[in-house]
Amino acid sequence: MFMRGSTIINFFDKNNISRTIRFFLYVLVFFQPFNHFNSFREVSFYALLLLFLIKISRRELKTDFLKDAVVIAIVSILGWSLLVSIAGPFPAESLTAIRKNLLKHAVVVLITISEFKNFRDMKNLLTIVVFSFTAVTIASLVENAVRDWPTLVSLAPSISWRTVSHYYFANYADNATFYLPFIAVWLVSAKEVSWKKWTGIFTLILGGYLVYIYNGRTQLLAVIISIMVIFLLTKHYRVVFAFVIAGVLFVSLVCTTNNEGLLRYKTLFNTETYTSDTGLTNRLGLWQVVIEFIEDRPLTGYGYGWKKLAWLVQEKNSEEYWKEKLPSAYTYYIEDAKLMYGRVNPHNLVLQIVFEIGLVGLAIFIIMWGAVLRNIFKTLKVKDESEGHYFMLGCIGVIISYAMVNVTTGMWQESYGMMIFLFIAVIIVVSRDLSSKKSLL
Repeated sequence: MFMRGSTIINFFDKNNISRTIRFFLYVLVFFQPFNHFNSFREVSFYALLLLFLIKISRRELKTDFLKDAVVIAIVSILGWSLLVSIAGPFPAESLTAIRKNLLKHAVVVLITISEFKNFRDMKNLLTIVVFSFTAVTIASLVENAVRDWPTLVSLAPSISWRTVSHYYFANYADNATFYLPFIAVWLVSAKEVSWKKWTGIFTLILGGYLVYIYNGRTQLLAVIISIMVIFLLTKHYRVVFAFVIAGVLFVSLVCTTNNEGLLRYKTLFNTETYTSDTGLTNRLGLWQVVIEFIEDRPLTGYGYGWKKLAWLVQEKNSEEYWKEKLPSAYTYYIEDAKLMYGRVNPHNLVLQIVFEIGLVGLAIFIIMWGAVLRNIFKTLKVKDESEGHYFMLGCIGVIISYAMVNVTTGMWQESYGMMIFLFIAVIIVVSRDLSSKKSLL
């Protein structure tokens, strides 16, 4: 009996709790890019939350990070989202969305910046981020090969496979706009053993190829440009030169071929792609619909979560209204999405945030990213050759990718949102460490 009590006491030892928190954080992070395994994510998060609350109750949590402008902005976004959701027209749905997304993201940020001290301390966490996408990449390759081997080995991108896949390849290109630039940053900053580095390199190459056959124009551009920026900023000029040569060859191939599968990429060199509704895949019409709803509640929005947009469109109760006024919106909302909850998306991050939490919420979001950039540039003033320094340099490329992909979609919730907030937390930790070293100089 005494031994059993002693075991329980030892488990609640400060070091044991910290190790357990890290274990569950690693599990949570590893399963983020997978479309399934939600039970692993849920169990690991609530275990994290319980242990985090224990640390708070025992006053073992350092609170100096609460002075960071980024953390203040994140807490402000959470507080404002709660306020406008409760006061909005869909309080139950909005609060559920906060519980499933923003609350988790904020908790993970607080746990990460309280558990880790510097870049070296986070190496296992960063490696797990990389290897999780390696696993998804391998699974996606196998999935494509089993279903359509000719498409996988040909120059023609896949046109329909990504729309029917419900396993690993579904949403692959969207996730890749975060993971592939992040892997590039990890490669240029972390000093790891060679087999880990080669794993990252192969994931970068194979992942880029999978984004290509996914046939996503915005995603491919975001990945290529951001990775080039990362290698350029970190002075890997040979890699940049190789990218330029490969880019020239690809452009030549696209512009001169009549291959039907490449026609979609050929539109990247047409100005109408960026200015017309057809070129933007009917998004101008979709955005106009969202703007119409925003005009009714510009400051506060309708409450956190975008899925309620389907209900608002349904309230118009007139298919003819959309068909006559915005035919492209009618095609997407009525014919394709069938006005189903969870399928009608604003397809632009700025519009999505304003729709959810209003212009005030957007202002806080912009302040948060301004504070993130301030942390990055503040630490880069000190010229050194540390891993953290090169990581912060490369982070600019990840942010460029995030900005580009969110022109045509909205990525600040669900698994992508979790990873982008974790990324912000890593920046806070590295910035805090480098700033402390600067003060000692």
